Amino acid sequence: MNGSTASDAEEAPRMSVKRRAKDAVQEASFAYHAKMVTYLLAWSLVSGLIIILNNWVMHYDGFPFPIALSATGPLFSWVVSAVLVASGHTRLERQMTFQTWMRQVFPIGFFTAVTYATGNELYLFMSVSFIQMMKSMSPIVVMFLLVAFKLDVLTTPKLVAVAAMSAGMLVACHAEPSFSVFGLLLMVVGEASEAMRMVFFQQLLGASQFGLIEGLFYTCPANFFFLCIGVAVFEEDEIRKPENYERVLRNPGPYVCISMLGFLVILTTLGVIQTCGSLTFKAAGQVRNIGIIVVSMAVFGDRVTVVQAVGYAINVVGFCMYQVVKTREDLQNLREEFARGALDGGEARTAAESEDATAKTPLLDRAGSPLRGHAGGRLAS
Repeated sequence: MNGSTASDAEEAPRMSVKRRAKDAVQEASFAYHAKMVTYLLAWSLVSGLIIILNNWVMHYDGFPFPIALSATGPLFSWVVSAVLVASGHTRLERQMTFQTWMRQVFPIGFFTAVTYATGNELYLFMSVSFIQMMKSMSPIVVMFLLVAFKLDVLTTPKLVAVAAMSAGMLVACHAEPSFSVFGLLLMVVGEASEAMRMVFFQQLLGASQFGLIEGLFYTCPANFFFLCIGVAVFEEDEIRKPENYERVLRNPGPYVCISMLGFLVILTTLGVIQTCGSLTFKAAGQVRNIGIIVVSMAVFGDRVTVVQAVGYAINVVGFCMYQVVKTREDLQNLREEFARGALDGGEARTAAESEDATAKTPLLDRAGSPLRGHAGGRLAS
């Protein structure tokens, strides 16, 4: 009898630890999904709006300067982040030396500038709907670059999913009347730059564990610097003409909106990469593009054929396949991490680390704090 009582007494703490581990896993799973959905929806909305507004400004408001428009977002973003840092809202947890900044952040600025400039330049040569379809080739580029940099592991389900998305792109682009060889070259350069930008971002956010505002504070000056070089080389002479800059002065509203949307796009992009990984970011973009295509058909009169619609449907199937595989991997890693931490008595340490990370940018990081301990594994997906 006494032996049974002693055994029950020993078993009770073990069951309590297991329950706490299970609760921690459920909490982390909910926080992960909530943060992922929030960032993906926010990014899809603001990035779609800025594409439509940029196209309207360049074609209908008569301001065909895509690099200058691209530069407004990084400038506005750095001003906001600098104000938040100066006011004490956001602490700079990691003080970067100039050498480290040049090595880790400066390449991000270059690739971001090329991505933004070529992305906006495309709208001068091809229709909005066709560009969104062409962008379907980007996830496969990102995935193979991540594998090459040893930030991801190539599995058969992921390869099948990305191949399906790319096959859908080939079908959708068949017999497109607005096809342009120069536009295609811009697309290839832009997607390659975007892929490299994602790789450097993932390394920076994964290894250094920057908060979102902290990431803006360090990266946006480099983005703005290279975009200013692009403006000086390709657009300055035309922008300086009175009929061009006076157009902005007469109707500044759309241009201010573009700069604010640019800030939100950069912020939510960092949030998606930090939460889901860069390939999910690119794959989610394909679904967002469906909405942009529908809006462009209604607003700009773009024409989409049945063949293109079928191709895009194949693309969506590939995205769904990928997302199922990716989510299963993330949640499995998350369960293992939290179960291990709880069984080893590490819950207090995890909570303390999460709270410390949350203090960096309270309004932006709190929802994801339960996942901080697993950032490295998550970003590698």
